[in-house]
Parts: sequence; C-alpha cells; structure tokens
Amino acid sequence: MKKYRVSLVLLLTVGLLMIIATLSAIKESVYSERCITIVQNSVPVDMLGLFTGEPTLPGEESSFDRWFGEDVVFTEDDYKRVKESGIRLFSHGELFYDYQEMINSVKQWKRLTEEASEYLMCIESAEDLDNLQRSDKIGVIISYQNSVHFRSVDDVELFYNLGQRVSQLTYNEQNNIGSGAFCDIDSGLTGFGRSIIGKMNELGMVVDLSHCGTRTTLDAIECSNKPVLFTHAVCEALMPEYPRSKTDEEIIKMAEKGGVIGIPVLRFMIRDKEPVTIEHFLDHIDHVVNLVGVDHVGIGSDQNLESEDAYPVEYRRDRLENAPAKYRCHTNEDYLISIEDLNHRLRTFDIVEGLIRRGYSDEDIEKIIGGNFVRVLKQIL
Repeated sequence: MKKYRVSLVLLLTVGLLMIIATLSAIKESVYSERCITIVQNSVPVDMLGLFTGEPTLPGEESSFDRWFGEDVVFTEDDYKRVKESGIRLFSHGELFYDYQEMINSVKQWKRLTEEASEYLMCIESAEDLDNLQRSDKIGVIISYQNSVHFRSVDDVELFYNLGQRVSQLTYNEQNNIGSGAFCDIDSGLTGFGRSIIGKMNELGMVVDLSHCGTRTTLDAIECSNKPVLFTHAVCEALMPEYPRSKTDEEIIKMAEKGGVIGIPVLRFMIRDKEPVTIEHFLDHIDHVVNLVGVDHVGIGSDQNLESEDAYPVEYRRDRLENAPAKYRCHTNEDYLISIEDLNHRLRTFDIVEGLIRRGYSDEDIEKIIGGNFVRVLKQIL
C-alpha cells in the first residue's frame, strides 16, 4: 500500500468529515421500534470484524497505538462507540505470517481485554458466552485468518493456552494444512491438516474454512467431529465461479455438521457487477435459509466497525486497484469498498430492517444477527 503525504489541513478536514458523516448517519437513520427491540434483545455477532476507532492515515495515532502501547488506554468513549453499534461480540480475524508476530498479537489482545475488563471480555469458553449475555460488556474472540503458526500439533495447544479460539485453516494460498481459494489446484486437506483439526476439536478451537478451496473445505468438514464455520464467505449460486464463494454442496455439508456461514458486506463479494445494494446482501442470507434453514447463517462483515469507506478516496482507489486479481474487485464512481447502508457502525440495524422487510420473524432475525453463532460457539468451545 502506498503512503501518502497529507497536509495538516487535509488531515483536519478528513477527520471533521468523518465525524460529520458518523453523526449524520446516526441522526438521519430512523430505525423502527421493532428493529431496535430486536437488537437490544439479541447478542449481535460479527464473526469477522474489528471494532477499531475512526480510520487513521499514516502518521496518525491509531486505536492500536493506544490499546497496545506501554499503557493500555481503552476509554469510556471507545466503549460507548462500540456499544452504540449494537454488536456485542467480535471475532477480529487478523492476518500474520510470522510466528512471533502471532504470539505477540494474541498476548496484546489478551492484555487489552484484561486491563479493560470493565468494558471488554475475552471469550474463551461456553461459560464466558453465558456471562457475556448477562453483562453489558463487549465480547472479543481472538482469531486469525491463517494457521501457518501451527508448525506442529503442539502449537495448537500453545496458542489455545494463550487465548486463541478461532483459526482459519488457510488463507488464499497453499500451506501445510491444505489449499486456499486462490490455488489453481486444490489438493485437499493434508495428513498434517487432519492432525491439526483433531487437536483443535480436542481442545475446543473453532475450525474456520472461509478462505479454503472447495476440496480442502469438504475434506475438513468430513474430518472434523465438531461443527465448522465459514466466518465470512458468500454463496456460489449467486457468485458463480468466484473463488471466495461456497458451493451449495459445501454449505449443505457445513450445515449438516451444525455450522454457520457469515455473510460479508464487501460489494465485490456480494455481486459481480454494479450497482450493489443491501438487497443483494440479503439475497445471500435468503439463499442459505432456503437451502439449509435459518439456523445456519449469520454476519461476518470482513470490515472494521468503521469501514474502509471512511478513508479518503485515494486510499480506497489504491486498495482496490492493488488487490489480487482473483478478488475481481469492482466499485462505483466513489471507489466504495463496502455496500452503501452497510458501511457504517450502525449496519446491524439496517440489516435487521432489511430482514423485517423480507418477512422474517423476530426469533429468526435474532438467530441471523448473532444467535446462530452464539449457539455453535457454545457447542465448540
């Protein structure tokens, strides 16, 4: 990613525009009483999302600088901003390839939740999920989008003991466990991968297959004796031949094992051409519900609470133009990365309103926005 030299005036202008946009979204978004009640009565979950603060440009202090510095600074304002979103549980799904970076990251997140325990709770067990439901805290699941740090079966236990609870078997490429979605040849789950899944099942760590190729996905589902998750993926029936989509067979097998698929809000994953709206996002939820039932779909935004659309247009254009070709990125004239109406921190309310429009019951909406993931996490953890 290129670094931009931005003047102080531009930085102040961007910051002001971000604040104005956020306040406008909150002020102008009028949600129904039914919608607000559903969110308040639920435990909304984002199975692939960070709750970092306003996006920062190079050289600016970020949320991570404050949270992971020598002194942890997680403020009441941080808490209120996250709480306002309605989302109660986040699985952050960061991506590192270096072994020591992975260890450092797990320790940083664990330290943050411990030192900001007035506001945050690290979710490591089914009991923690029960406690979260009874509390007013924000839940954090320590998770990663690759398992290259599992150099041996013993490493699974090491990272479990540090606090990690979700591990995506592969990112887009091949590793010692299996093939990613961008591999030209999917050779399936390896013998080493089978031993890793066995240890994850034994300990109670979630097997995430979001970025795995089809054969590796099906092999892993068959191998696991516990439910598996697609924390953030889309339906191949609506995105044909798209590497990051899951076929009906994969979704059916996942559901038969008791798992859940989380639908992201990235426009180029939801539809293969413009325009892309919340209705196309809801189409993916409908497809899963019609295929395997309402108990197997949820939300995995694949974006921060404040999405990348809050960055300057130069950043968004650079991000899209330099993305791997297999993502088949497309956008509108504003170079938006996420879907309008779902690219702000109140998107859970917009999703609920959309599900209400489509005739879903309150009970089913509560399942979709979080209940399904809470249920399966309790089973696995």
